[in-house]
Amino acid sequence: MRRWFTNRPGFRKKLIIAFVYVSLLPVLIVQALSYYFSSQVLETKINHVVQNSLMQTAKGLDITLDSYEDILFQIFANDEVVQLVRKMNNGTNVELSRNRLINLLSGYSYAKQGIRSVTIFTKSGVPVCYDLQTGSPYQNLWTGAGDILKLPIYQQIMQNKQIVTMTLPQQMDSINNNEHYMFHIGRKLNDFQLNEDGIGVVVITLYESVLSDAINSATVSSTGKNQIHSVNYLVDNSNRIVSSPDEAFIDKPIDTIMTKETISNTYADKNNNFNITNITMKQDLFRELYAMQRVSLIVGSLAILFSTLLIIYFSGNLTRSIQNILRAMKMAQNGTLTVQITEDSKDEMALITSGFNRMMNRINELVSEVKQSEHKKKESEIRALEAQINPHFLYNTLDSINWLAIEKDEHEISEMLQGLAQILRYSIKDSNKMVTLEQELSWIEQYIMLQQHRFCSSFTFDMDDEPEVLHVHIYKLLLQPFIENAIIHGFAGMSSGGLLQLTARVDSQSMLHIVIRDNGCGMEPDVLNRIIQGQPTSSLQPQRSGMGVRNALDRIHMYYGERARYELSSTIGEGTEVRLWLPCE
Repeated sequence: MRRWFTNRPGFRKKLIIAFVYVSLLPVLIVQALSYYFSSQVLETKINHVVQNSLMQTAKGLDITLDSYEDILFQIFANDEVVQLVRKMNNGTNVELSRNRLINLLSGYSYAKQGIRSVTIFTKSGVPVCYDLQTGSPYQNLWTGAGDILKLPIYQQIMQNKQIVTMTLPQQMDSINNNEHYMFHIGRKLNDFQLNEDGIGVVVITLYESVLSDAINSATVSSTGKNQIHSVNYLVDNSNRIVSSPDEAFIDKPIDTIMTKETISNTYADKNNNFNITNITMKQDLFRELYAMQRVSLIVGSLAILFSTLLIIYFSGNLTRSIQNILRAMKMAQNGTLTVQITEDSKDEMALITSGFNRMMNRINELVSEVKQSEHKKKESEIRALEAQINPHFLYNTLDSINWLAIEKDEHEISEMLQGLAQILRYSIKDSNKMVTLEQELSWIEQYIMLQQHRFCSSFTFDMDDEPEVLHVHIYKLLLQPFIENAIIHGFAGMSSGGLLQLTARVDSQSMLHIVIRDNGCGMEPDVLNRIIQGQPTSSLQPQRSGMGVRNALDRIHMYYGERARYELSSTIGEGTEVRLWLPCE
């Protein structure tokens, strides 16, 4: 089994693997799309239901807070409370008035569940509080709070233009209660008989659970295996939790409990300036969808397994013919070119077998032809070697002629022969290797010397170079076609006055800049374009006209690629100029 997977897969293996992929991919794609669209539709409907539920939750929260605000209104409308607070502000029977107020406030504190204390802050700075946790008029929530007129809750209520002021839940001391977070609701106490506004402040301190129970009373959840974990949180404008069934989440960002495994919905309660956010676990909502997906995957896997077994069985007959062809191909690869395949079937494999047999017959014929061709090629090479001229014979012959010229006092002829010999040696040996610019220029001087003798000194040569460029390497005979073109074509018809200039510099970009300029007859623009494009410029000798310059440009591109560039310009009656920029190497 291990060998089946580790070896290079054959046709049968590829066929089985391809069938598995073709069967598996559609199942996976259908499953993925089905799950995606089903979950999207289900999530959309759930969001719609949750939004409606949150709207009802917001109304329930408003009703709950209104019920506590009614208690505030009852205290506000109680004439006896107002008279007692007026006496305390005036300093009349302060202790008796305070005791009576405590008795009245104790009755209000038991009016509804969730009240921690009911407090009146008089304008004279005396707090009157009944605390359900302590049960003492002297030990309560505000004991040790300092100057009550400077308390934020007092100043906030006095400055607030709205009827009722509500604070965010804060952590407070708790004596015999597990709840540690509480909030206040309060309003100003007015004396309508004396037309006095703000004779005191009434504050009811409530447990945070009042908010948590109000927003989670309508949360739908079931028990047992089908339990749905769905929780509502009260969030302020800065996205921090102000009320939660678990006090550990209070004052934390709501984003900390949102994950990829949860669905969140938010409803803005404009009456209380809060956001109600619902967090529900996806796992609980999509439990049945996950179960259906697992069943579909199991059924699909069993179907693929059964189909794979069938394809393995039926592919055996098909691959048997392929194995015969492979064995024959291996024999041919090892040198048995006379191999033939016998196939009794009438399907496409028979056509492949017949084609293989014809191919082997043709290969045998071609091998015989190649052997004959190789024999003829060897005979041609032998004849070419026999006809080859030894360069040393040519050098020795030129040397003999040179000494004969010296004996005859033909020193000019001797000088030309020596230059010709140097040119031949330089040209023949390693024609494509790189040499220094100094070597190339020395060879050019020899070449020009011969051409000056040939054309009876009808032109002069001026070379301007700098010492630092002489050690730069260029390819041999790269400049000769441009020199020859200037002499042969540029000075054509001139008996004197010709000037050929060559300058070499290294520019600011570390490029070897070579300029070859003549004052010859120049060229027409179309002739110059033909040379650049590699087209013949003469109908008499199309194989030679301008091709030397084109070949030189091709060599530059072959040697240097895009690193080198050139410019050719010519004007009739003024001459031709060639500019080359070559990388310094």
